[in-house]
Amino acid sequence: MSRPDRLPVRSLEELVGNTPMLDVRLPGVPNGVRLLAKLEMFNPLFNVKDRPVLYMVREAERTGLLPPTGGTVIECSSGSTGISLAAVCAARGHRCVIVMPDNATEERRQILRELGAEIILTPHQEGLLPAWKFAEELQRDTPGSWLPHQDQNPANVRAHYETTGPEIRRDCGQVDVFVCGVGTGGTLTGVARYLKEHGDVHVVAVEPAGSAVLSGGDAGPHGIPGIGAGYVSPLTDLGLINEVVAVPDEAAAATRREIATSTGLLAGVSAGAAAYASRLLAQRPRWAGSTIVTIFPDTGERYLSMASG
Repeated sequence: MSRPDRLPVRSLEELVGNTPMLDVRLPGVPNGVRLLAKLEMFNPLFNVKDRPVLYMVREAERTGLLPPTGGTVIECSSGSTGISLAAVCAARGHRCVIVMPDNATEERRQILRELGAEIILTPHQEGLLPAWKFAEELQRDTPGSWLPHQDQNPANVRAHYETTGPEIRRDCGQVDVFVCGVGTGGTLTGVARYLKEHGDVHVVAVEPAGSAVLSGGDAGPHGIPGIGAGYVSPLTDLGLINEVVAVPDEAAAATRREIATSTGLLAGVSAGAAAYASRLLAQRPRWAGSTIVTIFPDTGERYLSMASG
């Protein structure tokens, strides 16, 4: 997924990856600490899921699980993966069906419809596991269809191990702390694995306080889309995690607004959670003079209708 040196590009896929790093100047970050955020909103569909979606679809086509064109892709997604899938399916001529919780913002639903995806809503109170079960049953009942199952698909991790991790090391040099929100665990596992192979990196997983399962708490509803699925997916390599920070919904929303007013960038709520946790780490004497890297997974435009934002 290397971006060509000059335009024009021939397809959406050539625009995936090589996203920029931002030197984040948030209030409360001590002088001497370098806080850098990888801006995944600069992918073509404005989110980090463009990377694993492209890897998963290409692998499915390569292995025959999906034809080169004219197939049906069914996936359970709260938003970003679904949007990336809908775009790649549109570009490659596949039908796309997204099963998503009924509390997904209207912005996300509209984007999916514009990209030609079909939407099936499930009760958000029941959590993602019943939604996955519904998607699996739908896939079994739909001849010739394919379910990427992003929370189990090793191509999810491989995308970040082969692209996001190397890009971070290339652009940042030595990384002391890596802070990452956890949904499927693909981003954290792929990037952390790569970075730890190349240095001593303290890896911090970020989850919602309302569904702090990595911290040993119970699953529950929360207001930070994209992270906190309510269960630990098979992709999440717990052995890579040195620390977990649980972020309250209000703190994530407030920090997202701080990002907007201090940088001019409209990031998503999960970026607010990542920035909040990163600032906590930056304020510790242990990390004075360190380089802390985090990921801002997507744009904030698709969450503007959220009351908490």
